[in-house]
Amino acid sequence: MKRPRLAVVGFGRLGRACLEAARAQIDLELAGVVRRPEQAVQALPPPYAQLRVAGHIAELGPVDCALVCVPASVVVPVARELLAHGVPIVECAVVDDATLRRNQETLHPVAVERRLPAMLGAGWAPGALSLIRHLFELLIPKGETELTRRPAVSLHHSAAAAQVRGVRAALCAELRASDGGMQRYVYVELERGADPQRVEAAIAADPLFLGEQTQVFAVDSVADLEQEGHGVVLSRRGGAGAGAAVHDSLLLEGRFDPHAFSARIMLDAARQLPGHKFGAHRYSVRL
Repeated sequence: MKRPRLAVVGFGRLGRACLEAARAQIDLELAGVVRRPEQAVQALPPPYAQLRVAGHIAELGPVDCALVCVPASVVVPVARELLAHGVPIVECAVVDDATLRRNQETLHPVAVERRLPAMLGAGWAPGALSLIRHLFELLIPKGETELTRRPAVSLHHSAAAAQVRGVRAALCAELRASDGGMQRYVYVELERGADPQRVEAAIAADPLFLGEQTQVFAVDSVADLEQEGHGVVLSRRGGAGAGAAVHDSLLLEGRFDPHAFSARIMLDAARQLPGHKFGAHRYSVRL
């Protein structure tokens, strides 16, 4: 079976994440990277040096899908040009829902005219996060949804954890659990030879953490975590129904690289494209 050939348009953080994700997939083939003409003459740095670099999608030969990894402000003109050249597209620009609808309305007639499928909003947000939120609201029809893009950092608690023997640096994130109680997530960078279990016990015994749910995680670098870490807390709480003994509640908490997540979603969208009708579609998960 012929492997779909993918082109990555753009070589920023998202473009590199797409290259990393695609290189690990045996059922996909990378046709190359499309950059601005003045940048296309430069070879890519390792480990991408062997990939073809083009100033225009046509230079890469037949392409089954282009992953659009450009700034949100130029997504529509770039996507329109790709469709005009007969290339199906997948994009995941971080935009609000109204802008995503306008983009879809703009690109849909172009895709239909060229008899091509296009997938929009195929990233973390919009994309996967929107679908998870919709599922939470479907399961708990009446209630309140709260979304925090990143767990709040407690400087006071971080400083206290950093004073524990064996800890080189610490970062404490706090979030409100579905039952209203406070949860602490303490990330510690340990001194060489420090015992992680003793450090965890010392933090839990500190009066500042008493009476709160506290989890301690050892990490290689707190500085890297602060710079690159991305977090989200999504909670949905419903009121008790007639005769119900408990209140329904759902909680999603995570820390991750949003570019890596978006790249994986884009590859899933690329695999879905052949099964879609011509036109611009919003991304959804297919199981």
